[in-house]
Amino acid sequence: TVDNVGESLKRDVKVSTSESTILLIGAATAAGQLTGVKFFVVQNNDTTNFAIIRYEDTSGHTVDLKLEPGSAIDLFNDKVSVSETGGAFSAFSDIDTISATADTADVVLTIFAGEAC
Repeated sequence: TVDNVGESLKRDVKVSTSESTILLIGAATAAGQLTGVKFFVVQNNDTTNFAIIRYEDTSGHTVDLKLEPGSAIDLFNDKVSVSETGGAFSAFSDIDTISATADTADVVLTIFAGEAC
């Protein structure tokens, strides 16, 4: 159970082998955009191909995760810490874009997301 959820969205997105934005996190709620993330779940509905889920922060740093066929990834806030050198933790930054890329053929992803009240 996730408490205190304001705006939320659920949608199926067809993703190709070219990177596509699947969620924007910004200053205003709009179509496909939330002001912050209370929860984010993405499920790969394909039975063969994996997808790459990319979190990008406001400085352009990225984190890539492999989403196997039939699997899901969840996120319960919009903070990330990225180090290119493996250095000690310093601070979190805000994720502002979540994108996806299919491996070898198009996949359909189901996205569930919600922002705090």
